[in-house]
Amino acid sequence: MNCPNIDLSSMTPKQLEELQQLISPPNVSWSVILLWVSMLGTYIAASTLAVLEVIPLWIGMFINSIAVYYAFGVIHDGIHFAICCNKHINNWITQSTTLLVAPYVSLSLFRWGHLQHHRFINHAKDDPDYAPYAWLLPIRWAFLDIAYLIYALKHRNNTGSKYLRTSIPWIAGSIIVISILIMMGYGLEILMLWFIPSRIILIILSFTFFWIPHVPQTEYFTKVATSSAYKKLMALFLQWRHYHLIHHLYPSAPFFNNEKIWKLLEPQLRTYDFDLINTMHV
Repeated sequence: MNCPNIDLSSMTPKQLEELQQLISPPNVSWSVILLWVSMLGTYIAASTLAVLEVIPLWIGMFINSIAVYYAFGVIHDGIHFAICCNKHINNWITQSTTLLVAPYVSLSLFRWGHLQHHRFINHAKDDPDYAPYAWLLPIRWAFLDIAYLIYALKHRNNTGSKYLRTSIPWIAGSIIVISILIMMGYGLEILMLWFIPSRIILIILSFTFFWIPHVPQTEYFTKVATSSAYKKLMALFLQWRHYHLIHHLYPSAPFFNNEKIWKLLEPQLRTYDFDLINTMHV
């Protein structure tokens, strides 16, 4: 399933120019760079203070959870090459941020899996984000990174195998580093400062980003997300992911432009058979 091309013939030249500016990846997305530096710095600082017992481990866990949640905006834009026009820098920033969640998954594998989702939206066999059993959702969400590895194993065509192999060094390195830290007596710190925050955030992200925008039974929650009273607050919390159709139409557009693109294209989108009931389907 792919999103159709949108008829833009009714738009003025000025509107088309504005749209092109909004959907084009910037040479350098300084907003995302600032987000990357601040979230990575926060994560490192909180972890260091917790290990040194300056702050309790549970506070470090709470801070790291927030940092990782907002760092996902960096990862997602990086997957779509929307951080920097230099692909090497773009990928380095994205991979370094992925370490906070799943150090054993290569960016190449994550990008391939996510683009498979864009290619096969809600396809039971080929969409890696598709989950047929509702009762398993919390477990699947908590281990979404493992689900992507399993998906790659099940789709070992030439492309899938290539990207799966890129994760082998990351898996080996993660096992070695984590094993050494546990033997040094830092097992509890790993659990509290990395493992638990990463699972919490994967559950929240899976719920708000990978599940809600793709199912029709979520109107109440998503009306709250886009209502006038909560819109700005929810936009910051959801990082503009509730304009999900916009992302599927223009995946390389910076995430913070989604609302502007929606407002510009709303008259055109209303002419299509999309689910546009002020929900996260938008």
